Amino acid sequence: MKKLINKFKNKDKNSLFNHSKNYLIAELFNKGIVFLTIPIFTRLLLPEEYGIISIFVSIISIFTVLMGMNFHGSINRKYQEKDGEFEEYLGTNMIFLLITNILFIGLGYLFKDYLASFFGVDSNIFFIALLISSLGFFIQIELSYFEGSQQSGKYAKLSVIRNLFLTIGAIIWIYNLKDNRYLGKVYSQLIITAILSIIVIYNLLKISKFSFKKKHIMYSLGFGVPLIPHALSGFILSQFDRVIINQISGSYETGLYSFAYNVGMIMSVVVGALGSASGPIVLEYYRVKKIKKMQELVEKNSKIVFIVALLLILFSKEIILLLATKEYIEALRIVPLIILSGVVTYLYGIFVFHPFYYKKTLRISIFTFIAGFVNIGLNYMFIPKYGYIAAAWTTLVSYVLLFVLHYTNTVYLMKKDTFKIKNIMFNLLLLIFMILFYIKLDIKNYLIFFIIKFFIMLCYAYIIKIKEIFNEFKE
Repeated sequence: MKKLINKFKNKDKNSLFNHSKNYLIAELFNKGIVFLTIPIFTRLLLPEEYGIISIFVSIISIFTVLMGMNFHGSINRKYQEKDGEFEEYLGTNMIFLLITNILFIGLGYLFKDYLASFFGVDSNIFFIALLISSLGFFIQIELSYFEGSQQSGKYAKLSVIRNLFLTIGAIIWIYNLKDNRYLGKVYSQLIITAILSIIVIYNLLKISKFSFKKKHIMYSLGFGVPLIPHALSGFILSQFDRVIINQISGSYETGLYSFAYNVGMIMSVVVGALGSASGPIVLEYYRVKKIKKMQELVEKNSKIVFIVALLLILFSKEIILLLATKEYIEALRIVPLIILSGVVTYLYGIFVFHPFYYKKTLRISIFTFIAGFVNIGLNYMFIPKYGYIAAAWTTLVSYVLLFVLHYTNTVYLMKKDTFKIKNIMFNLLLLIFMILFYIKLDIKNYLIFFIIKFFIMLCYAYIIKIKEIFNEFKE
C-alpha cells in the first residue's frame, strides 16, 4: 500500500495526495481527541452525567441535519460548476438559512417541552442544543466551501481548532463545577460555537454577493432535501439507540452504553483509516481492471481489521480500567459486540465500492434507511426487557443486515462478484471462534489469564499470516 500511495504523490501542493492527507489528519485528530479525553471525562462525570451529554450531542446531530437541510453539500457542488454565480448563490443561501433558522428556533422554543420529554432531557438543555445546531451549521458551510475550493489546509485547521476548543472548554468548565457537571459541556459548547460561528459568518459574508434568487434556493433544496433521509438513517443506525435507552432505562444506562461505544471507537478509527488510505487505490484498480490486485488489498486489510478486533476484545477489561473508574466497569459486557459491529462495518464497506464506482448510490441510501429503521424497531422491542445490552445486539444485527443487503446488491443484482470473500469469511469465523473460546474461560489468576489471552492472540496471528502483511509495510 505504501508503494501504491507513493505512486500517486506529486510535488504539486494542490495534488490529490496532499488534500487527502490534510483531510485524514483532521479526521484522525478529531476522533483521537475524543478517545484520549475519555479518561478525563469518566473521572469528572458520573455515568448518569455522561449519558446526558451523549443525548445532548445526539440532539445536536439530528437538528443540524434538519435545520440545515443538507445545504452544505450543495455548496461544494455549486463551487465546482464554475459558472460565475457562486458568490450570488452563497449570498442567497446565507439569507435563506438565517431566516429559516430563526423560524426553526421559534418553533423549537414553542415545542421545547414536548421535544425535550421525547429525548428525556431538561427543556433548557434541549433548547441550547437547538441553538448550537443552528449556529454550528454555518461552520459546516464554510468547511464545505474550503473543500470545494481545494483549501484543505484551512479545512483541517478549522475542523481541528473547533474540536480542540470544544474539548478544552468542556474540561475546564466541568472541572470547576461541583454539581450537575454535565452543564459544563452544555454551556462551553454554546459559547465556543457562538464565537466561531460569528467569525465564520463574517468570512462567508465577505465572499457573498447579496441577492435573493429563487433558482439558487431551489438548487440547494433539490440537492440537500433528498439526502436528509440518508443522513438521518446513518444517525439512527449509529446513535439513536442512545436516545431509546435514555427514554426507557434512563441516563445511567445511557452513560454506560455511550462509554462502551467510545471504547469501541478504536475499531472505528482503524476501519476508517484503512478505508481512507485504500479507497482511492481500490477505485484506481477498478478503473484499470486490476481485479486480482484489488482482491489482495481487501484481504490484507481484512486481516488487519480482524487482528485489531481480537486484540481489543481480549484486552478490553484492561482498556476500560485504564480509561475509566470502577463505576463504568459494567460496560465491559457489551464492548465485544460493539467491536464486532465495527468489523461488520468494514465488511459491508467492501461491497459499497461497487455501487459507488458505478454511480448506483440511491441503493446505498435505501439500504441505510432500511437498516436504520430495523434498528429502531428492534430497540423498542428488546430494550424494555433486556436494557442497554439489547441495544448492542440490535446494532450488530442491523450492521449484519446492511452487509447482507450490500452483498446481495453487488453479487446478485449488479452481477459484480469481484470480491471473492471465502478467505475473509474463514478468518472471520475463526475470529468468532477465538472470541467464544475466550468468553468461556473462567480463570481467577490474572497472570495465567493474561498469558492465555496473549497465546490466543499469537495463534490467530500465526494462522492468518499477519506477519507477512506487516513485513510488507516495512519494505
